[in-house]
Amino acid sequence: MSIRLRIVQGRPAGKSMVFPRGEYVFGRGAECHVRPNSDWVSRQHCLLRVTAEGAFLRDLGSRNGTLINGTRLVDECHLQHGDQLQIGPLVFEVLLGEPAADPAPVTLEAPSGPASPDKDTAAMRAVDTEEIEALQAQAKQPHPAAPSTPPAAPWVPAAKQR
Repeated sequence: MSIRLRIVQGRPAGKSMVFPRGEYVFGRGAECHVRPNSDWVSRQHCLLRVTAEGAFLRDLGSRNGTLINGTRLVDECHLQHGDQLQIGPLVFEVLLGEPAADPAPVTLEAPSGPASPDKDTAAMRAVDTEEIEALQAQAKQPHPAAPSTPPAAPWVPAAKQR
């Protein structure tokens, strides 16, 4: 069995991720398999387990919680087709047994253990690095309407002392 999570709120909306059998940690930590870039997401936020029996989700003690259909997750939950899963600002729709409408869904490999920052999250880190470098280059470019040097402050004589 595999599960597909389609992003319905957040970026990139409409994109899908396919998860074959295995366990996947969502969070900001380098050891996580899926790393949303948001302060609303804990370092280790939740765990998705995909087995022959179905897909299960468990919150890992996150500060802001994990929501299933608008309800905060307390215990492990068996996911159903059409469930809405919220992790921080991202909302996913759970799609089971449905062909991908997304022309190129991201398929994650089943993990053999905890995520490795050098292997499992390298692609995500590369995207983050490219975005940061682009922003830094943009910040170095002078704004066309901005003067190259700040205007001099007007000279004001000091008050006479008595």
